[in-house]
Amino acid sequence: MTNQIAFEFLIKKRLKTYVALCGIESEFFSFCLFLYFNGNRFQTVLFFFRGKTAGRPKIFSYEVFRMSIALKKKERKIQIGEFWTSRQRQSHSIHYSVSYRASFKPELPAFFLDRYLSKSKGVVFDPFGGRGTTSIQANLAGHCAIHNDISPMSLFLAKSRQTIPSLDSMEKILDRLDLKKKTREEKEDKDLLAFYHKDTLNEIKNLKRILSRDPSPEIQYIGVTALSRLHGHSDGFFSVYSFPQISIPPTAQKRNNEKRGIKPEYKEIKSRILQKMKRDLKSPLPPFYHEFSGRNRYTNHSSLHLESIEDKIADLVVTSPPFLDKVNYEEDNWLRYWFLDIELPDHKKPSIFSTLDTWMEFIRETLKELSRVLKSNGVCVMEVGDIKKGSAVFNLDEYVIEAASDSGLEWETTFINDQKFTKLSNCWNVSNNEKGTNSNRCVVFRNFR
Repeated sequence: MTNQIAFEFLIKKRLKTYVALCGIESEFFSFCLFLYFNGNRFQTVLFFFRGKTAGRPKIFSYEVFRMSIALKKKERKIQIGEFWTSRQRQSHSIHYSVSYRASFKPELPAFFLDRYLSKSKGVVFDPFGGRGTTSIQANLAGHCAIHNDISPMSLFLAKSRQTIPSLDSMEKILDRLDLKKKTREEKEDKDLLAFYHKDTLNEIKNLKRILSRDPSPEIQYIGVTALSRLHGHSDGFFSVYSFPQISIPPTAQKRNNEKRGIKPEYKEIKSRILQKMKRDLKSPLPPFYHEFSGRNRYTNHSSLHLESIEDKIADLVVTSPPFLDKVNYEEDNWLRYWFLDIELPDHKKPSIFSTLDTWMEFIRETLKELSRVLKSNGVCVMEVGDIKKGSAVFNLDEYVIEAASDSGLEWETTFINDQKFTKLSNCWNVSNNEKGTNSNRCVVFRNFR
């Protein structure tokens, strides 16, 4: 053990966190942190003492943890403020063609695109592409993008908006579609009738069949618009009253129907698709949009093995990894998976992490791949949140910084956006800075490999 240092660590916030972790009930406590340098990081041992430390203290709990050298300078490298607007839907309406739970607002990638690529056109990469927010915003800002996600649904959400046909052409094609043709009964119908009137379901199944056979930009865009109308809480959706962003199980929908005293009524789907397309395409796209979106690439890999993506290709990464024990993307999207005929093998299912250690290992290996894909001096922005367990709050940005220690990425700064919650977050009883995933914490790395 070299360069051993002993000092008292008295930061109130950190005290509260470790006290909660160790189950200390007394209001009077102190602790001592022994720290020594070991290679390229500090190794620390934390001792807790009950009561005041006058006289000979009694050690009753300790925790061993690691702290990266970069964290010593943490306070000077964190920026807090409202960097992108907290108001709803300030970006181009094409972003809102389809909703997607746990996706960040378009203003977030817009902020970092302007900050790091404002003087040059570049390649923007998102390894957890989701609904395509990063790639679409990159195209709107005059950059090409690489959109990757392990979910085939994510590729459809993004690629269906690579080419945006004219509203007139899509209206004509939509009008010609025969959605009244009688479809054959399937085993899924019993569950689906909890959401839809039988005639509405028949129209959806006809459109589902057409979408699977016609790769034209017009049909693909009509398809993504229909996907966004599958279930929700207003007359503009195809379903009886339901959640707009997540597909609840059929049994839960049946209970919801009984509780509200409602049943699915017939809703003609063409008019609702057209109404939605008119809203989403009300603002013109930049004249250069298709010039850059036409160069996009869409890949279907785990973030741990981006095998089809070359070394040193991206100028900027803007992404948000799967939350820690928060969102089951497959269960939340089962109706959309049905509409798109997606059945995922186990190795292609989005990751769900129940422990911090497994999440950390996943992030560590992902950051190594991102260092390979990024150009030298390129920038990686990773958005994470806070996790509350009991009375302890875990700031995941700190763990991301630790995970990057051997990746080739060096921590540059962290932006903490002071935000208000969206409607869906309020549905889940989440209040700002109180519970759940509470804030945008964007960790910025510079690639030096």
